[in-house]
Formats: sequence, structure tokens, C-alpha cells
Amino acid sequence: MDERQMVQKLKIQLAPRYREVLVHQNLANLTRFRSELEKRFGFLPVLNEIDMIVVGMQGHLSAIEVKCFNVTNGSFSRPFYDGIGQSLSLLRYGFDHVALWHLFPNEIEQKRLDRYGAGTWWFIRNQLKLPLDFTYFKVGDNLETPKFIVMQYQGPNESADLLPIDSSNFVVTWKHTNPFVETDEAQCLRAALIDALGICFC
Repeated sequence: MDERQMVQKLKIQLAPRYREVLVHQNLANLTRFRSELEKRFGFLPVLNEIDMIVVGMQGHLSAIEVKCFNVTNGSFSRPFYDGIGQSLSLLRYGFDHVALWHLFPNEIEQKRLDRYGAGTWWFIRNQLKLPLDFTYFKVGDNLETPKFIVMQYQGPNESADLLPIDSSNFVVTWKHTNPFVETDEAQCLRAALIDALGICFC
């Protein structure tokens, strides 16, 4: 699975649920954003590339970090904790919620998927208790029109297929609010980002 392509496919399937879905936003390339931060802070902080920004119908602004896990020579291409640090760094931009999504090819055996997917859920939610939403998916074999099957966590080493993300019966939920969203710095970064991206909540 090519990560950038999978993000584009997710955008297509998520678009009907949101006011706007933006992908592959490299904040370092947003001139107005950079200028506003230099004016506000007197220096330019290290800036992220954000895989997905979703604008909710009720005005919520959320960010999603996406990681694809391929298998090469019998081993996963990434460690189970990949993307956690990047996701945490997105909290500073004043998003209402930040999520980490892990994508796995459909052919991975269930035990290995659970060891990584369910294991990561347990690590993030129950051990570290991080303010991140975490979801993992099995991706169908047809990569031109992939099905993103949401996995339901059932224990530290157990999961079950839930629903495709584009199913009318599936609701994307945001359970963990960004604890920094009301800070002055986060509000400044949020306002500058909304302006630079031309996001409209009307």
C-alpha cells in the first residue's frame, strides 16, 4: 500500500461526512502561516506535514495521522508505535481532536493484526492514556477502490471486523478532546492555520 494514495482514497470515502477534507498539508510551505508565526513568536517553530484535516459540519477541526503497515520478508514495515509522536505533535495546533489511524493489508493473518492493531490500542489508551483517538483498519485487496474495514478492539490481543468506513451504519466518533485546545498558543496556531488554508465554517 502506498501511504499517499491511501490517504487520497480515505479522503474520497470521508468527504460526504464532513464540510471539508484536506490532505497532505505541509505547514512549512504555507507562506501566510509561516509569516504569522514569525510575527507572533519571533521565530519559526518546526512545522509538521499533516496527512488529513477534517472540518466537521458543526465546526470541529480535527487532524489525522495515517500510517500504512506493509509486510516485507515476513516482517512489518514499521514498529507498532509508529505515528504516535507525530500525532502528539499535532495537538499544539489547536485541533479539537487528533487521531492516529493504522492501515493493514487484508492478507495479514488475524493474530498478527491483533498483536499490532489491538496491541497499539491497548498501549495508547490503557497504558499511556494519551489524548489521541486511535483506529486501525484492514484494507481490501482492490487498491483502486479499497474497502477500509474498521476493526473493533476487544482486548489487548483481540479484535473483530466492524464495518467499512463508508458504510451508512458507521459513525466516525471523536472521543478524546485535545487538552491544549484552549491555550493561547494553540488558539493562535489554530487561527493562523484556518486563515492560511482558507477554511470556512459557514
